[in-house]
Amino acid sequence: MALFNPLQVKEINEIIASVTKAIKPKCEIGANDKTLLNALLKTHDPKKKATYFKCKREYSETIVSHFVKDKGVTKSRFHKNSQAYIFIVT
Repeated sequence: MALFNPLQVKEINEIIASVTKAIKPKCEIGANDKTLLNALLKTHDPKKKATYFKCKREYSETIVSHFVKDKGVTKSRFHKNSQAYIFIVT
């Protein structure tokens, strides 16, 4: 895990707080590009909708790992490393 300075930790915690509010049971979390994920969801499961949260690319893996390891949220199969958006699929 990367080491972050106090300002970066504050930014990460703010993103985690906003994502925590949107988490629901049986949802999936990951990081991906908006347009690509929307296209993937339309082809694989058009009923599912994604909620996006903007973040810096270097934070995306840390945030997703936090929710997968600490909160027990399922990691999406559409997850990619170092992306500008965190998404929750419900």
